[in-house]
Amino acid sequence: SSHHDMAGYLNTMFIPGAEELVIFAATLVGATAGFLWYNSYPAQVFMGDTGSLALGGIIGVFAILIRKELLLPILCGIFIAEFTSSFIQRFYFKYTRMRTGKGVRVFKMAPLHHHFQLPGGAATDSILKRPIAKIPEAKLPMRFWLIGILLAVVTIVTLKIR
Repeated sequence: SSHHDMAGYLNTMFIPGAEELVIFAATLVGATAGFLWYNSYPAQVFMGDTGSLALGGIIGVFAILIRKELLLPILCGIFIAEFTSSFIQRFYFKYTRMRTGKGVRVFKMAPLHHHFQLPGGAATDSILKRPIAKIPEAKLPMRFWLIGILLAVVTIVTLKIR
């Protein structure tokens, strides 16, 4: 909170000079909640690159402005896992194709959420050959949301540590 008395009352961290950030963050949370209402199964609205890149930029700018940049890997754990899975898939496939002549995949499909959507035997040339039950489309986003909420709670708890 940016108000000293309110921060004491709510037992939250006082961040001086963040009055405008609190208002903008509240509107962002409201807009995101409205989006998630229509994005739940079956999705009627999709965010796309423009919205997701803007949201990521806003999260990064907030972290820089309140001087908590080191908490970004915790808060953005899902985003990092998605990017890392695509990165690993691409470069390991190219490496094994260069070494053996046949590319081997680490995941059945990248990014990571598509790996869990495919049934167990969809890719025979992947490293992760252990059968994983196909997760229904309605349950997969909810599980990723749950992980994201847990990471956000961990970030908020560690935000108070100075």
